[in-house]
Amino acid sequence: MTHFRLSVVCKQTGAALLTSLLILLVLSLLAIASMQRVSLQERMVSAIRDGQIALEAAEYAAREAERVLENNTVTLGNFGVLSGLYNQATAPNIYAATTWASGSGSPSVAATGFPTTELAEVPRYLIEHVGQVTNQEQINDLAVGNYGGAGSAAPPEGFRIVAWSSGRTGQSRRIIEVYYGKGG
Repeated sequence: MTHFRLSVVCKQTGAALLTSLLILLVLSLLAIASMQRVSLQERMVSAIRDGQIALEAAEYAAREAERVLENNTVTLGNFGVLSGLYNQATAPNIYAATTWASGSGSPSVAATGFPTTELAEVPRYLIEHVGQVTNQEQINDLAVGNYGGAGSAAPPEGFRIVAWSSGRTGQSRRIIEVYYGKGG
């Protein structure tokens, strides 16, 4: 009987290990790039949401100012006397941070009723009396309340309402401007 002896010598040079390490490196780089992109998109979505909340709050403040005018809470004699109410061309710079600062002596008025847990700061507004509006085209452009048109005794009074709000983080800010008219 003859015995065969097979001598198989396996020589591994590490090619499989090197290949799998390269594949693992490429997959890791792809995962890191994907996570960075998702993180950037999350920050963009948060900024958009913050801006939308600030815009809603500023619109709320503007509507509150309109209600103040509509309900005769203020009279023309209050303009230039009370904080937040200005005569024509005397309103403060609406882009200055001090205009929207809270506290006593602030040139703007804090809006009430908006859920402040959603905001970094309370929304604020100011109203500027711009005088009587006599141009029919301007009257048509205004949201005129209590105005009977051409048969009215006096032209409507025009008001410029500027409202400001921050977002949840305080990084977003929105300022809107509304023109409002009220007939007598």
